[in-house]
Amino acid sequence: MTMDGGITVGQLKTFRLRLKISLLEVAAESGLPESYLAQIESGEVLASAADLGRIERTLKFIEKENTQPDDA
Repeated sequence: MTMDGGITVGQLKTFRLRLKISLLEVAAESGLPESYLAQIESGEVLASAADLGRIERTLKFIEKENTQPDDA
């Protein structure tokens, strides 16, 4: 399944793993249940385009936060 931007569920998982973040962290930031995210990644359920977009935006937000210099 792809989104309007062409990102797939597999690419979302790869993105998450590249960021070295857990499903629990994605769940906390996105507001989606961890179990639902796991089912999406494993292919057990088909996520709506809205949920995929929400996950993608969450991952991009986390990536941006992780690349921001510390205000020390």
